[in-house]
Amino acid sequence: MNAPAEILASIGGADNVENLTHCATRLRFQLHDNSGIDEKQVESIPGVMGAVSQSGNRYQVVIGGAVESVYNDIMALPEMKEGGSATGTQKSGSNADVKSAAKEKGPRGRFTWLDSFFDFLGDSFRPILGSLLGASLIITFMALMGTLGVIGNWADPRTELSPTWQFINLCWRCVFYFLPLMVAYNASKKLGADPWIGFAVMAVVMLPGFTSLGQYATHLTFAGSEINVVRLFGGHLPLTIFDYGSQVFPPLLMAAVLGPLYKLLKKIISPNVQLIFVPFLSMLIMIPLTAFLIGPLGVYAGAGLANGLKAVNDFSPFIFAILIPMLYPFMVPLGLHWPLNAIMLLNIQTLGFDFIQGPMGAWNFACFGATAGVLFLSVRDRDVTMRQTATGALAAGLLGGISEPSLYGIHLRFKRIYPRILVGCFLGGLVQGIGGGLTTNAFVFTSLLTIPAFSNIPLYAISIAVAFFSSMLLVVFFDYRTADERAEAAKVRATEDADQAAEEARKASAEAHKAELRADDAEARADQAEQRAATTTVAAERAAQVATAVAPARTALAPNAVTQIASPVAGYVVPLDKVPDPVFAKGTVGLGVGIDPTGDTITSPGDGKIIVAQDTGHAFGIKLDNGIELLIHVGIDTVNLGGTGFDVHVARGDRVTTGDVLVRFDRTVIESAGYSMITPVLVTNPRKFASVTQAPATLSSALVAPGDTIITVTAKPPKDGAAAVPGTPPAPAHRSAAQAVAAGDSKAGASASTEAPGSSVGGSQLGGSPAPGSTVPGVAAHGDAQASPQGTGTADGAAAASPTADGARRAATGGAADSAGSAAVSGAAPGSALVAGAVTEIGSPVAGRVVALADVPDPVFSKGIVGLGVGIDPTGDTITSPGDGKIIVAQDTGHAFGIKLDNGIELLIHVGIDTVNLGGTGFDVHVARGDRVTTGDVLVRFDRTVIESAGYSMITPVLVTNPRKFASITQAAQGAVTPGEGIITVTAKQ
Repeated sequence: MNAPAEILASIGGADNVENLTHCATRLRFQLHDNSGIDEKQVESIPGVMGAVSQSGNRYQVVIGGAVESVYNDIMALPEMKEGGSATGTQKSGSNADVKSAAKEKGPRGRFTWLDSFFDFLGDSFRPILGSLLGASLIITFMALMGTLGVIGNWADPRTELSPTWQFINLCWRCVFYFLPLMVAYNASKKLGADPWIGFAVMAVVMLPGFTSLGQYATHLTFAGSEINVVRLFGGHLPLTIFDYGSQVFPPLLMAAVLGPLYKLLKKIISPNVQLIFVPFLSMLIMIPLTAFLIGPLGVYAGAGLANGLKAVNDFSPFIFAILIPMLYPFMVPLGLHWPLNAIMLLNIQTLGFDFIQGPMGAWNFACFGATAGVLFLSVRDRDVTMRQTATGALAAGLLGGISEPSLYGIHLRFKRIYPRILVGCFLGGLVQGIGGGLTTNAFVFTSLLTIPAFSNIPLYAISIAVAFFSSMLLVVFFDYRTADERAEAAKVRATEDADQAAEEARKASAEAHKAELRADDAEARADQAEQRAATTTVAAERAAQVATAVAPARTALAPNAVTQIASPVAGYVVPLDKVPDPVFAKGTVGLGVGIDPTGDTITSPGDGKIIVAQDTGHAFGIKLDNGIELLIHVGIDTVNLGGTGFDVHVARGDRVTTGDVLVRFDRTVIESAGYSMITPVLVTNPRKFASVTQAPATLSSALVAPGDTIITVTAKPPKDGAAAVPGTPPAPAHRSAAQAVAAGDSKAGASASTEAPGSSVGGSQLGGSPAPGSTVPGVAAHGDAQASPQGTGTADGAAAASPTADGARRAATGGAADSAGSAAVSGAAPGSALVAGAVTEIGSPVAGRVVALADVPDPVFSKGIVGLGVGIDPTGDTITSPGDGKIIVAQDTGHAFGIKLDNGIELLIHVGIDTVNLGGTGFDVHVARGDRVTTGDVLVRFDRTVIESAGYSMITPVLVTNPRKFASITQAAQGAVTPGEGIITVTAKQ
C-alpha cells in the first residue's frame, strides 16, 4: 500500500471523508467522525510529518512541500473517485465550504441554529478583545490610584477630577462608549452584510444630535422605568430616546436584521447598480427601524436578562458566588459566556457596578492554577512540549486574564483535570460567598493586574488564591494523566535520554575521528620529510612505497571503490522504507536495510572500533577500518525494555574483528513486550559515498546468514589528479609531475609539470593534487614542507611550495578550499550555502517584530515539523523575496510561498496562521509557481485589517524547509526588523 492509500485508510477510509482540501503544507480533512483515529499510526506513514486533530471532526495531516502531489494522489484513488461516503457530498471544495461544514458539526451538537447563534456572538466580540483588555488595564490603574488616595472616587460621575486625570479616564471610556459601533461592525460582517453599513446605522443613534432630541421629549413610565419619547412625523410615530453608549444588545439585534436584508437586496437588485442602491436601501430601511424599534427592544432585552441575574444575586449573594464559577468551566468551551459579558457591560452602564466578574475570577484562577500544576509536572518530567504549552497559557492567564489557551491547549485534552478545577472553583466561590460577594465599577479581565479593580480587594485576593492553589496542588499530587498516559510519557523520556546519549557518543566519535586524522596526517608528513631527504631517484622510489605503506586503511573511501557490508545476524532482509519506524525508514539516521532476525546473536560485520554501545544492548555504532560507519539497532523501540532480554558483550572503545559477538538477545522477551524485532543496519556517513544500496543478491533471496552481503557501498569517483582505487579506470586527466616521477619516468615528470593543468615545479603554485604519498623534486607533497632549490625539502611542516602558506593549502586540496571560501563569502553562487563551513544570513521578507519559532501559535510550525526558522509579526503589508531563486509553491489564496534560493536554501513563507480559510480574501498575489524572483521582488500584498478582523493571527513563519542539509539554523535577530535585515543564520556542514 502506498503512502496516499495508507493516509486515507488511517483516517477511516473514503466513507469517513466528507471533504478534503489542502494548503501549503497540510491535507485538511473534514470527516464524519475523527474520534477513532490513531494519531501515531498516521504519523508513522512515510512522508507524513505530523497530524493534528481539531474540533468539528476536522483533521490535518502535515505533509510539507509535497502536499499538492499527495493530495492529487489521494483524489485519484479509486475509492475516492467512486464517491466514498454515502452521506457526504463532494470530496473536495473551497476552504469556505470546509469552514462552513465544520460549523455545522460544531461542539453544540446537532442543533445547528444554536451553534450558529453562539458562533455569531463569539465572532461579534472576539476581534475587539484586545481593545477591551487594554482598556481594562487602564481601569485597573485608575482603581489603584483611587485605592491609594491619589485621586477621588473616579467611578462616581459627581467626583471632580483634574484635567490630567480626566484625560486618562477618557482613555478607557472611549472603548466602552463606542462599543456599540465595534459590535455593529463585527456582527454585520459575520452575517455577510457590509460592516460599514452596520457601523453607520448604529452611529445615527449615538450622535449627540440624537440625544439632544430629548429636550422635546415627553416623560413616560414603561415597565417600571422612566423613558423619554419624542413624537415625530406629525405626532404619529413615537421615538424613544436612550443613551446607546456601551449598549451591546441593540447592535446585535440590528445586525441580525441587516444581514438577511442585505443579502435579499443583492438578489433582487441588478449587479450593475448594486454599489449604489444596496447600501442606500439598506440604510433607508435600517436607520428608522433601529431608531424606532430595534434599539429600544435591545435595551429592554438586555435590561431583562440583567435584572434576572440581579434578582438571583439579591436573593442570595452566597449562592450566586458559588453558582457562577461552577458554571463557567462548562459555558466557556461552548461559547455560552459571551451573553454574560454583554450583561456585565450593561450592569456597569445601568447600575454603576457589576456583580458577575468577581465570581468569574474564581473560575479563571482555578483554571490558571491547574495550568500551573501541569507546568510543574512537565518541568519535573522533562516534557518539553507540554512545558512550552503550559508556560504560554499560564502567562496569558495571570497577566491577561485569558483562559482559552489553558482550556483548549491543556484542560480539554486531559479528562482528569476538570474535577480538580471544579474543586478550586467551588472553594474560591465559597470564600467570596462567605465574605458577602464582590462588585467592580468597571469591565476588566480577571488577572493579577486587575485585582485593585474590585470592591473588597483582600476578599477577592484571598478567594482567587484559594482557587488557584487548591487546583494546582490537586494536579501536582494526583496528576492530570491516566496511568497509561504517564507510562507513555516515561517511554518518551527514556527514548530521548537514549537519543541524547547516542548524540553524545556520535560527537565523541567525531572528535576521535578528527584526532585519528590528525595523527595520520602527522605520520604522513614525517614519512614525506624522510623521503625528501634523499636523492631524486631514491625519493621517487620511496614515494611509491609510502603511497602503499601509508595509504589509509579506509579503503572504502578510495575513488570508485565498491565495498560489501555483511549481515550481522541471520534473518530476512527488509527494504529500508519498510522498516516500521519513520526515523529509520526515511533515511534520517542513515542508509541501509533492515533484518528480521531468525538468529539470536549480533556479530560485527567487519574490523573496527565500537563508538556507541548502549547499556540497554539495543544499539551499537561501529567505525570500520575501511572508513564506513555503521549503526546496528536491535529491534524497534527496544530501548524501553531497559536492557531486559539483552546480553551485551562489548563496550565503547573496544576493538572488534569480523564475527565478534556484540550482543545476544532473547527474542521471546522482546516480542512478548510488543516490540518489532526488525533490526536496521545503517551506514551513518552516507554523504561520504556516491551510493549506499541494498545488495542485489538480497532482492531475489531475502534470507541471509551472518557474513552474507546485504549492503553495497560505492565510493565517489576520483577528482582531477587524484589516484583511483586499483583496478578502476584512471580519470581522464594529465599525469602530475609526482605521478610521473613515482612511475620512474623523471623526464616525463619534467614535462608533466608543465602539461598538468594547475601543477608546477620549484615553488610555483600547485593547482591539482599529487598522488597520495608521492613526492617531486622541488615540490612539497600535500603542501607540508618547504621546497629547496636542490630538489630536496626540509620537514618544517608549515611552509608550502607556493610563495605563501595559503598556496600550500591550495596545493593540498586542488583549490577546493579557496573556491569554497569565496562561495561562502559571496553567498550568490549556486549552492553556495551548502559549501562546507559557509555561513549564510536570510533577510526578513517583511517589516515587523521577530517571534521565536517556539512562540508561533501553531504547533505544526512551533515544533519545527515543517522546518526551522522564526516568525515575524508584520508591521508592513508587503511580503518580498529574501533572495534570488525560483518560486516552487505559490498558493492561489496568497497565504503561503515556497522559494528555492539559488544558494541551495529552500524557504517557506506562511502569511499568518490558518489564513488559508480566507480563500484569498485580503491577499494580492504578485507571483506564480515557476517564476524567477530576485531579492526584494514583491510576492504578495495583504490587508491586515481583513485578516485580523476574521480572528486570525498575523504571525508569519519564515522557515528553512531543508534543514537536514545544514549543520545549524538559528535565530539571528530580536525585536523589530526591516525588510532585508538578517533574521536567520544558516551554517553549512563541515
